[in-house]
Amino acid sequence: MVFIPKKIIRRMLMEGKVNETKNNSYVNEEDNLISWLIYLGKTGVRSLPQMAASLAIKIGIVILFQLVFWWEGIARHIPSIIKKPVIFLTATYNDVIPKTLYWIIIFTFGIRLFNRIKEKGFSSAMKPLARLLPEVKRSYSALGDKALSLLLLGGGLGLIIANNFASYSRFSGARNKIDKYFIALVISFTISYLMGEGRKHWIFKFNRLLASDLSGLLKIENRYNDNYTYLLLSGLVLGLLADAPLILMKLKYGGYILGLIAILASIALPFLALKKAGDKK
Repeated sequence: MVFIPKKIIRRMLMEGKVNETKNNSYVNEEDNLISWLIYLGKTGVRSLPQMAASLAIKIGIVILFQLVFWWEGIARHIPSIIKKPVIFLTATYNDVIPKTLYWIIIFTFGIRLFNRIKEKGFSSAMKPLARLLPEVKRSYSALGDKALSLLLLGGGLGLIIANNFASYSRFSGARNKIDKYFIALVISFTISYLMGEGRKHWIFKFNRLLASDLSGLLKIENRYNDNYTYLLLSGLVLGLLADAPLILMKLKYGGYILGLIAILASIALPFLALKKAGDKK
């Protein structure tokens, strides 16, 4: 996930590279994905000196948690009543990729959300979540027959990702356990919140540019719009959440199997719809 620190945003605003929207989102004026990402990367590198102290503290926190709770030489001296909740809430026993995603979210989106709650109160800060469901319903209605396929595709990917995250273990016999599922909850909440912030958020900009670039590369008509993003990501969230009962039922490969079935169903549905339409003619 890409989160843009405030210092980078301020510089981009001063240079006229982004526009501030009504809901505090920022939209880059570059017209293709690669140039947009390159610009963000360059801006981030230029901001590193100002962010060095903060970055060092954050890296130090991650290393501390790993040293204390991952290394059994120290962890065995910590009471289980403390150790187990901390391991669960910090993704300590997860693999490198989900663990990295977790800490990126905590130190970017997490801090931003905490500050928003502190400034505006919990109820006000949670308004994006309340706005999400009506937008998803509108997108589902707008896309008609395509809607279910998109939800199934996102859901299948979510199930596979969640199963993969939960399948890693440093201990034999501890794979596909609920202790590694917290990262799936964090990602689900983050994606839902970002979607709820509105169509002018960077998460929609990214998908629009990606679709535009791919359609140009493949020389096909670009029919992608923000409704696709709402349904694909909503399906992804549902898939991530749906793996929890499969873990509790001890279905080791349940997420992989159901995820693959959902993806195959998402591919088959459009063909079935075309066949049905042909039969009517």
